[in-house]
Amino acid sequence: MRCLSLLPSRSRSAVGRRSPGSLLALACWPLACVAAGDAETISVEDASGHTVTLAQPAERIIALAPHLVESSYAVGAGSQLVGVIDGSDFPPAARQIDRVGSYRGIPLELIVAKRPDLVLAWGSGTPASLVEQLERLDIPVYRSEPRRLGETADELRDIGRLTGHAAKGERAAQRFEAALDETAQLLSPPPRVFYQLGQSPLTTLAGGQIVTQVIRHCGGAPLFDDAPVLVPQIGWESLIEAQPQVILAAGNDDGWQAFWASHDELPAVRDGALYTLEPDAISRPGPRMVQAVREVCRVLGRYRSR
Repeated sequence: MRCLSLLPSRSRSAVGRRSPGSLLALACWPLACVAAGDAETISVEDASGHTVTLAQPAERIIALAPHLVESSYAVGAGSQLVGVIDGSDFPPAARQIDRVGSYRGIPLELIVAKRPDLVLAWGSGTPASLVEQLERLDIPVYRSEPRRLGETADELRDIGRLTGHAAKGERAAQRFEAALDETAQLLSPPPRVFYQLGQSPLTTLAGGQIVTQVIRHCGGAPLFDDAPVLVPQIGWESLIEAQPQVILAAGNDDGWQAFWASHDELPAVRDGALYTLEPDAISRPGPRMVQAVREVCRVLGRYRSR
């Protein structure tokens, strides 16, 4: 038997000096033993460029973003989740999984207590300090940060491989890619689209965000996509100058549209081209992003066909 301890490898440059408490926690950690030759090493490169390597498929998984929970279920690994973050509510079975934190904080102790052999982290949502602590404990971390639609399919493949469901991951990825192929549209001229993220102050998403890619995929021209920050604050004069023809926002109802009622200096308001998107589908870059793509393509196509 060849035993793979979860103690840190001496060769890892990320391993630093540990406190006596952390060493005690590691000493109590069960050893993961596999017979030599029983399994092939699994390696994938995550969104940050790090290579995640497992000696065998992960059996105890923690997902630190709702879209990663959804992706885990999509590839057949839902039953392997032992911890998720608050807000993980889809599919309904995910609501029964223990919470290990929220966007207000993710205690390292709660994650360690679950004895994970893989943590799925959100590159821009999971604190970098937490990821570094996990790696010092030699807990494999896969960082997710899809900024383009095709990268969501890539992550479904990766998560499928890491969890022992490569075939299901491939099928989920292919379904996602097929949906993209069937929805892609070119509109001429492309309608100028303003995506409202926040209302007070008025904010949107720039070109580095996947929502911008959805708008382009559907034939629209996303406004302010060249902003130097991912979430730019938009001045009213700039918005009037941009003359948006369509305004999109995520919401559970159309209440947000009342804000725009008196601003008929904007073509979108004059034409009644304000559309509400389902919040989870447009904000979670997982398998349900396809629903948002279909929704955006439908409303932009309807606008252009007027």
